[in-house]
Amino acid sequence: MSQTDVTVPAQPGAREPHGSAQPGPDASVAAPARPQGPRLYALDALRVLAALSVLLFHFTGVDAATKANWGTNPKELFPWLFPVTSYGSYGVQLFFIISGFVICLSAWDRTPGQFVRARFLRLFPAYWFSVLVAVLVWRALPDGTRKAPSISESLTNLTMFQVPLSARHLVGAYWTLWVELTFYLIFLVVLWKGLDYVRVSVFCWLWLLASVLVQQDHVPLLGIFAQPLNTALFVSGIAMYLMYRFGPDLKLWGLLGASWLVMQSDLVQHADHLRHDKGMDRDPYVALALVSVFYLLVLAVALHKLDRIGWKWLATAGALVYPLYLLHEELGWAMIRTLYGHLGAWATLAVTTVALLVLSWLVHRFVEKPSQNWLRAALERESRKRAAADRG
Repeated sequence: MSQTDVTVPAQPGAREPHGSAQPGPDASVAAPARPQGPRLYALDALRVLAALSVLLFHFTGVDAATKANWGTNPKELFPWLFPVTSYGSYGVQLFFIISGFVICLSAWDRTPGQFVRARFLRLFPAYWFSVLVAVLVWRALPDGTRKAPSISESLTNLTMFQVPLSARHLVGAYWTLWVELTFYLIFLVVLWKGLDYVRVSVFCWLWLLASVLVQQDHVPLLGIFAQPLNTALFVSGIAMYLMYRFGPDLKLWGLLGASWLVMQSDLVQHADHLRHDKGMDRDPYVALALVSVFYLLVLAVALHKLDRIGWKWLATAGALVYPLYLLHEELGWAMIRTLYGHLGAWATLAVTTVALLVLSWLVHRFVEKPSQNWLRAALERESRKRAAADRG
């Protein structure tokens, strides 16, 4: 996701010569505005891949959650698809790698205030709408087996802080949004002094080290802000962005290699846990190979190997990723429960997926963009008023 769904323009003229490990003397100075260059369409394509893999995982690749919706195990309904889509949950790991890359890109030359405002405008309007949809689905189209979240839990979900407030997620996929928020809070620490090559790379090493130390269970707070797997993925994305901006060097290759090693350790352990304790029969080393391929794909972007990808439709597809991720799970399952008895498995899957894509476009076009524009204008008016009052 995440989350992490943002516009990803390249920054023309921002990269230092490839032989330089240090940025210019003014690299850490926050600029009030930045020109936007060509869009990185390859990252849009990867985000679409991640979102569709998560959607197919939820609908066809996890028998424990979907039997109640299809009425039978999806392994029986989709015998050749299930072994593939059962690995679709690892699209989340691709999201986190991209998030590290994109958030570093979007924060460069921004003040902390500009960064926070941009993240708020990007995350919350579509999220609030998805919360409303989820409440309606839980109340109007229940699955008959699960108890609906309480009114208080539903209201708590509007904050996006349901994890620390011990409230239930209205939509299971919301868990990744809390991971993203903790990433933003941590990244603000380095952004506060301004971003440059040295500060960002030192920050990555310290954060990665903290994620290793947390496994000793002696520092509980690090369990929130430095989970080994997620931290390693974010750090990998940041390292690859530094390669994209400044060119690769030995220090960045070392950082990327160290983050991959931390990632693989936690990923294999996590997959083993799911296999033995949760009954999800996925080979840990197939999962590791898949996530490693994700590393290579984002690395190809960082090394400018995919700069020629320029299909304009990918920008539109990329804009649908965040609404689709927010809406697909509970609403999609409700559609499956309603349609399956009339259409059969494959037709239901196709109709549900297409309907969710169309709805995601409608939400982006008529909810997300207008609300972002309104909020942005309102915040700018308030800023001007405060500035005028300070001058007066």
